[in-house]
Amino acid sequence: MIKDKHILITGDRGYLGGALKSALSQHNTILCVDRDVRDCVSIDHDHVDVVLHFASPIDNTDVSRTASSIITGTMNMLNICKQYDAKFVFASTMGVYGHETDDVYCSCKLAMENYITSLYNNYIILRIPRVYSECRNKGLIKLIKDDNINQQDMHKIIDFITLRDFVDQTLPVLEQKNYIHEYNITHHESIKQIVSWVKK
Repeated sequence: MIKDKHILITGDRGYLGGALKSALSQHNTILCVDRDVRDCVSIDHDHVDVVLHFASPIDNTDVSRTASSIITGTMNMLNICKQYDAKFVFASTMGVYGHETDDVYCSCKLAMENYITSLYNNYIILRIPRVYSECRNKGLIKLIKDDNINQQDMHKIIDFITLRDFVDQTLPVLEQKNYIHEYNITHHESIKQIVSWVKK
């Protein structure tokens, strides 16, 4: 785990960013971006060693907001990295593999991966899979909590990692440089199995 660093986190109140913030705060100085990353062209800090860019659009059905949040926000945070000569950690998605061309979220994430790798020399790209835990309140877990799962879908198999897996697999990677990280998928469960531990 990285220690004694000044770490700037975007999306620190989110599901994944918040989990990393908690894990890193004991041994590092944590700095947070409190405004929309699309408007964040500078920050009020003297020193930054690492930028963890986890800010993400809230509603992916708003295509324009999704695209601008990912593209403009990432460009802004990469420029801040350049100012401080800091390591840039970009939260991407496993969805960059074989996504549909009309999937704006995945298309923009892949475009930003290419942008980062072509313009910067100190980066880590995290291709994050589905991450589930009881505290998740989006996607499948929200549908389960709201009793909104179709019975015919109960036997579908979902590949995912837990939030603990995510933190455990991410922390060692933060010491790498110019690296694209692919996570080890730890769970292959039916939706019925997931329902059993979400609603226990």
